[in-house]
Amino acid sequence: MVTQIVVHLLPHEIDWFEWQSKQFKLGSYYIKDKIIIDVTLNLNLVDWDQSKLPKQFFIDKFTQIETLWDWAETQFVVDGNNKCLGCNDKRRKAIHSTKADNILYLDSDLFFQPELLYYIIESSKLINHEYYIISPQTVRMWDSSWDIITNEKYLTNPPNLDFYQKNDPFQVITIPIEKINLSPINQFKFGGGWFNLLSTKLLQLTDIPDSLGAYGVDDLYVMMCCNVLKQKGYNVQQYVLEGTVVVENFKYRWNPYKKYLHLIDNQDKFRKQAEGNLSVELQKFINII
Repeated sequence: MVTQIVVHLLPHEIDWFEWQSKQFKLGSYYIKDKIIIDVTLNLNLVDWDQSKLPKQFFIDKFTQIETLWDWAETQFVVDGNNKCLGCNDKRRKAIHSTKADNILYLDSDLFFQPELLYYIIESSKLINHEYYIISPQTVRMWDSSWDIITNEKYLTNPPNLDFYQKNDPFQVITIPIEKINLSPINQFKFGGGWFNLLSTKLLQLTDIPDSLGAYGVDDLYVMMCCNVLKQKGYNVQQYVLEGTVVVENFKYRWNPYKKYLHLIDNQDKFRKQAEGNLSVELQKFINII
């Protein structure tokens, strides 16, 4: 079993990716299967001429972090040539080029338990069909539609954005992993970089269309495609790994480089392009299927 962890990284996110790399290192002593860490440091969204820190500072730190992955096959890429402008670009390229059995998308602001990679890989070995998604559980989100992947400990909390953004991510991941259960769910619900393990064959079937651009709604597109596949008789299934918890880091998501980097914020523009092409691409997928 080969798993490829795919990460799109901006310079100001590098410290949290270092923390994640240490979490993975702690958990690596359980891992027997081949892991590929595929991460691109995107230097394209910074005006370096107006920044106080040079790009080499981040390149050097990126190179140092790679040493924490001495237990895996590394693909650490530095891009300053506008080939990778967002996570869609990174994930799309991985889908087209990987030889791994599974792809795991990871956002740099995600908190997770060190053992999670081991458990999610071992769980995938229990699945005997080609098209699947495995998602960890998370805390209560901003509306009840997410309850299907919410850990039972947090179902008593009110579903609102305020709770979701103010919870302590360090405290969340101290929940001991005691009993693991791989449970199928009756819908498709996940956040793109929330440690979801997706079968490569599923992603190669859905792809991330070029027209969705660099960033935005790729997770929604895959979910919608999965619904289409299900309706057409494909054996595609999402599972929840009960007993594990991941959470986005809102409370401590600071940017220590804010005064030193002149960031180019194209997020809204990228998202608008992706959302504008979503329905067209879904119809294309329906026609093909």
